[in-house]
Formats: sequence, C-alpha cells, structure tokens
Amino acid sequence: MTRQLPVRLDDLPTSLVDVAETLGLRVAVGLMQHFGGLEVKFPARPRPDHPIIKALGETDGLALCHFLGGQSIYVPHNRAGSVRADVLKLEAKGLDRASIARVLGISQRHVRRVANRTDDDRQRDLFD
Repeated sequence: MTRQLPVRLDDLPTSLVDVAETLGLRVAVGLMQHFGGLEVKFPARPRPDHPIIKALGETDGLALCHFLGGQSIYVPHNRAGSVRADVLKLEAKGLDRASIARVLGISQRHVRRVANRTDDDRQRDLFD
C-alpha cells in the first residue's frame, strides 16, 4: 500500500524512459510523485505559478516543459505490489470501497473494477 518509486532507469514505466534519459531519473521520478495517475498537458511556455513549475522547481519544470511542450501524456503511478491484492486485503478488513479508494489513492470506480474481476474474466485462447 506504499508507493515504491523507481531508483533505476530499468524500473521506470516505459512511457517515462525518454524523460529520464533526456532530463534525468530525478525529473521522471518527480513527475510520477506529483502527477502519477493523471493526464498532464505540458505548456511550451509555462508561467511561474504553473503546477509543473511549482512541483518540480523552476529548472526541472522548465526543462520538462521545453522537452514535452504542447503534448499531453498520461503520467503512470508506480505502485508497489498488486493493486488487486491491496484492494482484497482492505476489503477483508471490512473497509468499504470509498475508503479503499482513499487509502490507495485510486478511484472508487477502479476499486470496484478490480474487486469484481475474477480470473475467469481473462480472454480464453480460441484455439485450445
């Protein structure tokens, strides 16, 4: 239920490898810490009070906006372990789905989707 942030380039989600290779692992991890789970639009010329500048600092924030200016990307969160396992553990403790969503920092809809999923939901091989 704690977030395990990457400490090596190999641990990063694929979508942030370019950011880390260009601007450094610190910038990629900072982006995940502050914006993980969100769709973020990067302005080409951010104002000093822009959330990216506030979160990452002027130097890193400006460099990131210059690199990704005009683009929108989904910033993945890097959760340690399985969200499904965490949801099931918290349900077993008696927490309702709204509480589980708050504890895990995910949407209530995602909690419901994960909790209702069974192993039989996976697509079967048509040629077995």
